[in-house]
Amino acid sequence: MAKRDLAAELLRELGQNRTQYHSGEELSARLGVSRTAVWKAAGRLREQGYAIESVTRLGYRLTALPDGMTLDLLEQYLPQGRGETVICYEETDSTNTRGMQLALEGAPTGTVVVADRQTHGNGRLGRSFASPAGQGVYLSYLLRPDFDPAALSLLTSCAGLAVCQVLEQEGLRPAIKWPNDIILDRRKVCGILTKLTSDAESGTINGAVIGIGVNVTQQREDFPEELRDKAISVREAGANVPRARIAAGLIEQLDDLFLRQHILSQPAENLIGELTRRSCTIGSRVEVISPTGQYEAMAVAIAPDAGLIVELPDGTRRTVSSGEVSVRGLLGYT
Repeated sequence: MAKRDLAAELLRELGQNRTQYHSGEELSARLGVSRTAVWKAAGRLREQGYAIESVTRLGYRLTALPDGMTLDLLEQYLPQGRGETVICYEETDSTNTRGMQLALEGAPTGTVVVADRQTHGNGRLGRSFASPAGQGVYLSYLLRPDFDPAALSLLTSCAGLAVCQVLEQEGLRPAIKWPNDIILDRRKVCGILTKLTSDAESGTINGAVIGIGVNVTQQREDFPEELRDKAISVREAGANVPRARIAAGLIEQLDDLFLRQHILSQPAENLIGELTRRSCTIGSRVEVISPTGQYEAMAVAIAPDAGLIVELPDGTRRTVSSGEVSVRGLLGYT
């Protein structure tokens, strides 16, 4: 039998209403332990960084949370019961790799993998994604394709919209650099990578894993020197936000888009409008590196399948669906 974690149980009780005090007598009755055991559990939570007031004749009150990436912390920000399909790692190779394995094992839509640190974080085009402990949100979200397969091209864009919505709630003004980077103050704060899983026999797609990496607490000196003019964190941009709150916000926004709004089953116009409004690519001169060659163009619109419509110097237009797009004035492209 697993050992009882009384501190975690007390945390859930205190977290249900953080504006009021919970008497020791009530807590001991609800938890089925002595008041001394409640007092000791509160002490263990304080040792973990939780701020808990205890006032004679009033009881205990949770007043502040530590910064961390544990399920106990995430559950303080998530709706009750949502944490049942969230898996947290102190360290893993890649949350996307874990998510892909869970997809193959039959995990349901909405399963989430979160890590405090990744040892082999993945970026687009085979690049690595720096994922140090205690500084970012590294999260993967599993979807089952109960929607038109043609909508798969919209997954990364939907995730980009979710990231922007979370950062906007913190008072920031993010922008989307097509196709998968989120920008603050002309520097990258977040990258997104979507992976698909397929049935070995039929080859049909049976799962999609959306990986999101957000720089949260870094200061300029925490980035490698070659990235200091290209990368930024949420804190550097002016918002001192607990990482667990951002992670929980992402889970909530992704749930809203995919599980409540069923956005992939809706006409694409609304999504494209939201993406266009937040785009820092549209209207800019871009350099495109694609399988068909390298060229400069003007980015003019986002296509219904979330591709990038560009206009060449001779006035012809084409849609870019893959490859590398650099935006003049961003991330070192001049």
